Amino acid sequence: MALDQKALQKKRAKRELKRRQTKPASSVLPGALSAARVWANVGRAPIADIFVPSNLFELGIGTVWVSRILPDGRYAVAGIVVDVFCLGIKNALYKIVDAAEYPTVLARIQGNTTESFEVQHPSYARKLVEDALAYAKDLGFEPHPDYRIARLIFGDIDAGACPVSFTFGKDGKPFYINGPNENLAMQRRIVNQLERRCGPGAYDYLVMA
Repeated sequence: MALDQKALQKKRAKRELKRRQTKPASSVLPGALSAARVWANVGRAPIADIFVPSNLFELGIGTVWVSRILPDGRYAVAGIVVDVFCLGIKNALYKIVDAAEYPTVLARIQGNTTESFEVQHPSYARKLVEDALAYAKDLGFEPHPDYRIARLIFGDIDAGACPVSFTFGKDGKPFYINGPNENLAMQRRIVNQLERRCGPGAYDYLVMA
């Protein structure tokens, strides 16, 4: 009888383990899903500020900032790092801040010594980001994973209202410049992808130690 009881307990333990392993993903990542739900509604809030680097096509990389005023007085802020020479969306961040904290966020953006920002129309910002994304995808490069949430800041902005045509790459070719977070293996993969997609001599790259 004791052996039967032990076998029954083992069977129950196996069933419980299987049940836990097959739980839906929503119970595993509540924070990510909660953020997605909040940001799904951000795109209908009034626009607060739009900042785009005025020297973006000279430097090749810069951050596009978009913020909106939420109904409760807080601000939704998204910063999308755009590589217009090659990789498209290199990074993205998104955050909701209190009204009292927002002036500090603005001061940090405007106090950036590398990038000189100018105020732009919302349609300009969206078209710039999405066209850079399309350019990079055509080369075989996907956007940073955090862009999936950050892009929701664009919401009801119509990119088609922007009359500007953007030209990506440098001197008519993709130009890869490595970033500080790209190790040698990543650099090699990027250059190899450009070689496959563009062919010899149809792209440039600069790798800095």
